Amino acid sequence: MKEILENLETSSIGYRALVDRYTLKVNPHFRWSFIIKRGARRVLQDRFPLIYLYDQAYALDNPADPFQHLTFALKHEGLNLEIIAAFFTYMTPREVQEHIAKNAAGKYERILWFLYETLTKQLLDIQDLTQGSYIDLLDDDLYYTGKPITHRRYRVNDNLLGNSNFCPFVRRTDFLKNIEEKKLDQLVRSIIKEYEQNVLDRASVYLYAQETMSSYQIEREQPSKQRIARFIQLIKKAEYAVPLTKEMLIELQNSVVDARFINKTYRSTQNYVGQTRDWHQQIVHYISPKPEDVDDLMQGLFDSLARMFESDIHPVVTAAAISFGFVFIHPFDDGNGRLHRFLIHYVLHQTGFTPQGMIFPVSAVILLDMLQYTQALERFSKPLMTLITNYNLDEQGKLVVHQKTNSLYRYLDYTAQAEYLATCIEKTIQTDFKKELRYLVNYDKAKKELQKIVDMPDRLIDLFINLVMQNKGILSEPRKQKHFSMLTDSEVKKMESVINQLLSDVSRPWSPDNFFVSISYKPSILFFLYQKSLLLKK
Repeated sequence: MKEILENLETSSIGYRALVDRYTLKVNPHFRWSFIIKRGARRVLQDRFPLIYLYDQAYALDNPADPFQHLTFALKHEGLNLEIIAAFFTYMTPREVQEHIAKNAAGKYERILWFLYETLTKQLLDIQDLTQGSYIDLLDDDLYYTGKPITHRRYRVNDNLLGNSNFCPFVRRTDFLKNIEEKKLDQLVRSIIKEYEQNVLDRASVYLYAQETMSSYQIEREQPSKQRIARFIQLIKKAEYAVPLTKEMLIELQNSVVDARFINKTYRSTQNYVGQTRDWHQQIVHYISPKPEDVDDLMQGLFDSLARMFESDIHPVVTAAAISFGFVFIHPFDDGNGRLHRFLIHYVLHQTGFTPQGMIFPVSAVILLDMLQYTQALERFSKPLMTLITNYNLDEQGKLVVHQKTNSLYRYLDYTAQAEYLATCIEKTIQTDFKKELRYLVNYDKAKKELQKIVDMPDRLIDLFINLVMQNKGILSEPRKQKHFSMLTDSEVKKMESVINQLLSDVSRPWSPDNFFVSISYKPSILFFLYQKSLLLKK
């Protein structure tokens, strides 16, 4: 790409020009802009980051003036608080003040004025505006925006999704607009209307168990029966109408990790994600915020969540920004991944997106395609690791960062993560959710047909169905001799035929080879059902 830009004789403009001029250590904006010497305006690259080429009509009067670049960025490239905050560190209050004073009533000057005083906590010697219409910081046609907070001094409406401690951005892409138009929450409610309550209750039990086991498998853990039960109870707490707080998260963390690794507060150590290359060297893939930065970032995350709830932001957008924001902050020594996925359910339940008593097993979809999940995480982690270079990792695996990094986690664009999560939620509704309901209905039909062939107790019919399903539609001879020696070969074949006819096309999306839940038991017992021999594929 660098060679192509050089051949086209381009010069950077907007945010990219500021980053280049001041060598700003910032995460990349979702798009970079360049002025071309010849040719028409166009998009050169349609993948991250987008490359926009502008013709000479967009050239600045004075390319040496950084404020002209900032004005271009605000006008054409959206809002990037991280780059703007970094730029302010190179500007004196006098320089900023002189620029704004030239046209204090101008739209972009007012935005710059508000952002400078908000981000730097320094007041400029400029009189409050007393007239003129109010302007929005974000264009709500381009971004998901918060409920406006009016600032009379600048006559600006702050419609961000957060504050100076933590402020996520999500763009209204065509993909996310399409997801909104599908009204997935209404689709789910129309689906469940077709089923009786006892079927929904049994489906709920299975889906909660599926989500639990998938979440642990993502972490490559084999939990005990007790930890499975605790985690199911944890994700059921997502339905409770309680505000998310530091104390609540600590309690949740304590309930999902080994007792030896519980935290009484946020972590006091530097954590990171690494991979051992050989006996003495580790490859560091991700470095989380320094321990001393976690409190402010997490408080900002709580404030942002409250603001998004108040602003009626689409639930999937809120869930993505908060859950991925949490996992990038990584506030605990252990359990961050499970809490990250808990927060998805917390937001979806609190906003009414998920029906009461139900859950969408998002972790099961994640588990089926870990590459896509990794790419959603790496959209942030890979660029980040080019910016954090001053750190030491000793032989005991202790990592210490020797540079300021808190600004790198504050103002992220979560559009890619929102699109990924929306994809997962749509898949789980269209596959796991629908299939489990159909499976239960057909399961009941199968049981009735089997009882017509041989009137056996329920527990034996359940066992017969499960053994046949596990063995690809056939009851193995050893299992027949052990459990069903009382049946004739003719009866077995008829029963196998019923199962294959009614259940083969609606088999559970989650294989019983990974986890087994008998749907004939009551839900209270189901929460504690666990067959170790079927937990992981041998």
